[in-house]
Formats: sequence, structure tokens, C-alpha cells
Amino acid sequence: MQKRIISGTVYVGILLAFFLLRQLVDYKIFDLFIYFLMVVGTFEMARATKKLTIKGSFILSILYALALIPTYYICEHILFIGYGKLAVIYLFALMTIINLVLAMVYNAQPTTLFWTILLYVYPGLLLYLMFLTNGTTANAFIMLILAFVISPISDTFAYFVGSLIGGKKLCPRLSPKKTWSGAIGGTIGGIVSSIIVYFIFKPQLNVGSPVMFFLILGVIASIANIFGDLFESFIKRKVNIKDMGKIMPGHGGVLDRIDGTMFVMLVIYIMFLFV
Repeated sequence: MQKRIISGTVYVGILLAFFLLRQLVDYKIFDLFIYFLMVVGTFEMARATKKLTIKGSFILSILYALALIPTYYICEHILFIGYGKLAVIYLFALMTIINLVLAMVYNAQPTTLFWTILLYVYPGLLLYLMFLTNGTTANAFIMLILAFVISPISDTFAYFVGSLIGGKKLCPRLSPKKTWSGAIGGTIGGIVSSIIVYFIFKPQLNVGSPVMFFLILGVIASIANIFGDLFESFIKRKVNIKDMGKIMPGHGGVLDRIDGTMFVMLVIYIMFLFV
């Protein structure tokens, strides 16, 4: 428990430092934090699923993670001004084609191809949405704050409510400790944290009722957070490991810390497209 508290505190401190640097110096500094999560997270995912993927995909996926954000920057600001997003689409398409060829060469099964392509989506493309949010959206700061606040608070509420009330298991095959009461508690936590963020920062949004918008966002994001946690539990069960990494003692790896945050960010990104 002591290790968990210390590593969690260090993580929060680093996160707050990057948020402060983002606001006081340059928003691009936060891209470095996202880039770190992307590269280390992809390494953890590739290592965990190595036996399930096509031969050579471990190295290819790491190279892809290393190239994703630089590709955007180079094509957006240097070579093909304004074509960063398109360049990333081409990069993902290229990696997909390469793996389809490798699948034919090695006569890979469809499940093997699925796990291989998943390496380029999870966590790469999900964190790429966070990168896009940071640099190309008007409400970037509030969106990022929401992602990094809703997920941990939802997890905390779920843990305490689930421990206190217990009851029927949510998904015993994937996560034996999760209960429906915990899921409801987590949803309440997500709603509360989302509304608190609204009243602290009071963002100007083109919606009829901002409070209702943030309430709905809290509900959907909390559900997405639970899904993200269960999705990673599914991966860990499939490869028979407890943690995706060891970079955060007591917590596990990068993916163990941000599994829900990535899906929360996806919900936030989609919802803010309409405001």
C-alpha cells in the first residue's frame, strides 16, 4: 500500500507539473507527456501480447508509436503544411497493409491478425486523440482536465462503494472484485467530478444547459472508464499477467494507470465535437 501511495503521488505530481507548464509556458510541453505514455504504453502492450501477434510486430509497433506524433508535427508544420492528420491516417494504413502482408506470409490466423492490429489502436490511436485534443481544440485544457479527473475519481468512488456495499459481481470472468454497486458508485463519482470541474472553470460552451451537458458527460465517461478497465482486464486475462508493467510500483504499468482515462478521453473528444 505504501508503494502504491508513493508512486501514485509521484504520478499526480508529474501530471500537475505538465499541466502547469502547459498553461504557463507552452501547450506543446504536454505533448511530451502524451508521447511518453504512447511509447511506453505501446511497449507494454506489445510485450504482453507478443505470443499472440504476428512475428515482427513487436518492433514494428514500437517504431509506429515512436513515429506517430513526429509524423503529425513534420507533415503539419514542415513538409505538407496542414496535412498532419492525413499523414497519420496514411501511417496507420501503411502499418495495416504491412501486417496484412505478414499475415499472408506467415499464414496467420484471424485472431492473430486481430491482436496484431490492436497494437496500433491500443494505446496508440486512443492517445493520439489526446494529442489532437491538446493542440487543435478550443477547449483543450478543460477536456484534458476532465479526462484526468473523471477517471481516477470514478475509480475511487467505485472502490469504496463496492467495498462497502458489495453485492452482485459486474463481470466476474474479467474482474472478480468489481460489483454493480461499485459501478454505480463510480458513475456517481464521474458525475460529481465532471460537474465540479464545470463550476471551477466555467467554460463557455455552445449548449443550452452546460450543467446538464457535464452531467451527461460524467455518466457516459464513467461507463467508458469501466469499459476501459474491463478491456485491459480482458487483455491481461488472455495473456495471464497481473500487471502490464512495473514502472509504477503498486499500480503496475502505464496502461494499468490510464486504461480508463483513454476511453474517457474518447468520450470527451466526441462530445465536445458538438459544442
